[in-house]
Amino acid sequence: MTTKNKLHFLLITLIFGVISCKEIKQEKSKETELSEEILPKEDNIFSTLISKNGTIVFQEYYNGKTNDSLCDVQSLTKGIISILIGIAIDKEYIKSVDEPIEKYFPNEFKNLADNKKKAITIRHILNQTSGLSWKGYLEHEDWLNSEDPVSFVLKKDLENEPGENYNYNSGATHLLSVIISKTTGKTTLEFANEVLFQPLNTNLVDWQKRNKGYYDGSGLGLKMKPIDLMKIGQLLEKNGVWNGEQIVSEKWIQKLFDENEKSKTEWGLQNSKHGFCWYKSEFRGNKVDYGMGYGGQFIIMIPNKELIIVTTHNHDTPNGIEQQIEFLKGKLPKLIEKYGS
Repeated sequence: MTTKNKLHFLLITLIFGVISCKEIKQEKSKETELSEEILPKEDNIFSTLISKNGTIVFQEYYNGKTNDSLCDVQSLTKGIISILIGIAIDKEYIKSVDEPIEKYFPNEFKNLADNKKKAITIRHILNQTSGLSWKGYLEHEDWLNSEDPVSFVLKKDLENEPGENYNYNSGATHLLSVIISKTTGKTTLEFANEVLFQPLNTNLVDWQKRNKGYYDGSGLGLKMKPIDLMKIGQLLEKNGVWNGEQIVSEKWIQKLFDENEKSKTEWGLQNSKHGFCWYKSEFRGNKVDYGMGYGGQFIIMIPNKELIIVTTHNHDTPNGIEQQIEFLKGKLPKLIEKYGS
């Protein structure tokens, strides 16, 4: 190639490169413009990720957060705990969900005056139907500061027969973390790393312990990357399979979203039901399975559209419930319209 031809080739290459970069920039700008229309950069939003047909098609972070930022997932913790309970059953550390929890807390039950509490099972804890008194967030501070979080929960009055009434009880869900540790001989985090996080290549979480040394199961002490929440959603979407390996049994995944295991709840999407630490509802004719944490931490799955939406928001606010409602009513419909077809 002559010197003149080489220069001509380089010039064409540079021009093509500039045009290509310009086109990419324009497309990105268009997508960002759409993003800002659907998800304006408000002070409370941290991340939004969308998976369609198993592929992440949108991923954006806000207010100083990046793809490496750990976000407080709040009660999404409960959903992760429920997956770990299923794996513990798959591996025969736990016999079944119908085992009475007294088996795992013999010393605590010795000091309980109400023998009816002996009927409480793992299923009741998963379904928020233990019957134990719990006044929502009004209990949280006293529970967090209690010397013995397990006894704090078990000493509560039995207001209803176990299995009779639904009452959301974060302290009771913590008992599941303790049961995981007692049955596996490992901390909940060690077990989670071994059977769930490492297979999903989730290499960084910040999980707090409660007094007495057990990792929090209530939803008040776990931080994760939003991308790792997406992996949880994709694992559930694939019926427990990840990279060809059955991480958690399909039978257990079906149990997590079995409508017969759920009770009506006032939280979340309209007409939602809740049980086994996951929600179920319907949105514009589409079945929706989802996990939710205070403030707007969501893993939302729409199976027939093969669509998963993950979002995290600021949890350190008294307006967390309003944030949840605002997302579900205002932004979720737009995201489903954009990515659900």
